[in-house]
Amino acid sequence: MSKTVRMVLDDPEMFHLLTADTKEMLIQGAIATVNMQAALTRKNAIKNIEGNFTLRNNFTTRQVQFDSMEKSRFISLSQVKSIVGITEMAEYMVRQETGGAHKVKEGGKALAIAGLHARGGSSGSLVQKKYRLSNLRKLEGESKPEGHTFRSWLVSKAAAAYENNLLMYYNNRLWEVTSFQKKSDAGVEFKKEEVYSFVQHDTQTAQTPWFIPATEKPAKDVESIYISQMKKLGM
Repeated sequence: MSKTVRMVLDDPEMFHLLTADTKEMLIQGAIATVNMQAALTRKNAIKNIEGNFTLRNNFTTRQVQFDSMEKSRFISLSQVKSIVGITEMAEYMVRQETGGAHKVKEGGKALAIAGLHARGGSSGSLVQKKYRLSNLRKLEGESKPEGHTFRSWLVSKAAAAYENNLLMYYNNRLWEVTSFQKKSDAGVEFKKEEVYSFVQHDTQTAQTPWFIPATEKPAKDVESIYISQMKKLGM
C-alpha cells in the first residue's frame, strides 16, 4: 500500500490534501469495501439462519438482501455506504433476533398454534404440507343447534368431518377426526387429533441473534478488505 493511502487511513482529515485522481481511487476503494462487507454479512446471515432455525423452504433466506453502492466520482467518503438486511416479507425474523412477544395482528382474534398432529408428532418438526392453514378447509360453526344435546351435536359434526375429509372446528380448535365407528348398540365411537388451537393471544419468542453476529467479522476486517480493494486498483 502506498504512503498516501496509509496516511488517509491513519488520519481521514488528511483527505483534502490528496490529488483529484487519488481521491477518486480512494473513494472507489471505499465503495468496493462496503459492498464486500455487505455481501459477506449477507452470506453470514444466511448461514446463521440455516444453522439456527428449522426452515420449510428457502423463502426466508432469499429475503436477506443488500443494496450495493454504484461507483461514483462525485461523492465524499462520508457518503459511501451499502445497506444489508431482511425484507419486510420476512419481518418475523426481527422478533427472532431480539426476542419478544408474538401478538395477534390488529383485528385478529387469536394466534393459530399448530398442534403435534400437524407436525407429524414432533414439536420440533415443520407443519406438514397438508396441514398448512392455506391448504385447509373446515366445518364452520360452533354453537349447538336448538333441540340437540351436546353429544348428538358433536357426533354429527364428527361424522360430517370424517365423511367429507374436513376438519372440525370445536372449542376454539381445529380437529381431524381420524376414526369414526358405529357400534352395534347404536352407539358411536370416534377419535380426533388437534391440528390447530385458536386460544392464545400472544406467545413469547426466545432471543436467537442471527443478524448482528453476521456483521461482526466483516466490520472487524474492514481495513484488510480496504487494502485488498486498493491493491486491485493499483495503489
